[in-house]
Amino acid sequence: MLAHGATAQTAPKTTLKYGKYGCTSTKYTGGFYEFTPHGSFTINPDGTYFYSGFKTPSKGKFTVDKAGNLLFTGGYLDKGKAEKIDRPNKFFLVFPTIPDNRWTCSCVDK
Repeated sequence: MLAHGATAQTAPKTTLKYGKYGCTSTKYTGGFYEFTPHGSFTINPDGTYFYSGFKTPSKGKFTVDKAGNLLFTGGYLDKGKAEKIDRPNKFFLVFPTIPDNRWTCSCVDK
């Protein structure tokens, strides 16, 4: 059952690209950038996501706010936010249990 005013659809009129997004963290050490992969998540038109983590695969739901950011509920990314950045199909992801401060996630589906 949906809360008053909620809709079953994510958000109409969004330019969101559904599909698989690969995530990495970046750390600057000793004059070099170190990139660490953190699996991927797949977002679906029905408002669900699947996180294909290396240790903790899980399912949950997401919504899209007016700015085009993804807001996650349930699963590994619970209470997380993927903030839309100035490049197409790319987000900065933060969530409460994140081990590396912030991940960069980009759509890997063509």
